Amino acid sequence: MTTTSIKAPTRTTSQTRTQLTRSQILNYLARNGASKVSDITHGVTACKDTVKARLSELEEEGSIRANVPADIRGRTTPYYSLTTADLPPEPPKTIITVHIKHAADGRLTLAFDDYPGLTTTARSFVDIPAAARNAASRYTGHPEASFAVHIRF
Repeated sequence: MTTTSIKAPTRTTSQTRTQLTRSQILNYLARNGASKVSDITHGVTACKDTVKARLSELEEEGSIRANVPADIRGRTTPYYSLTTADLPPEPPKTIITVHIKHAADGRLTLAFDDYPGLTTTARSFVDIPAAARNAASRYTGHPEASFAVHIRF
């Protein structure tokens, strides 16, 4: 006869539940952007009073902010959003300027004002930024995300 042991469910401590709710709120705001308390409450596994308490804590520590100051909220519904204080600043982008040098056979040949002699092709106008970033990345060795494209006409 085989016996199976069943583990008793573990109890969640108050501190763990608090951290879980805080994490769920931060994830909700990261996914959905600025939201009011009722929307956040529907998106996390906690009641409205708990969500309000955690929002207050997160606001005090600077992880989130409300569009209405706490002392004048009254009947105004605040929207909460993440702050960018903890995020590293985005590095500046190198602006590259391209123009259409030639268009034939469904291809646009692009020339770079910033890198003489460098050319690339794009299939359509909407493909120009991606094609230009890719070519500039291969030419310079910098990541594609470090370039912003200006199209000169």
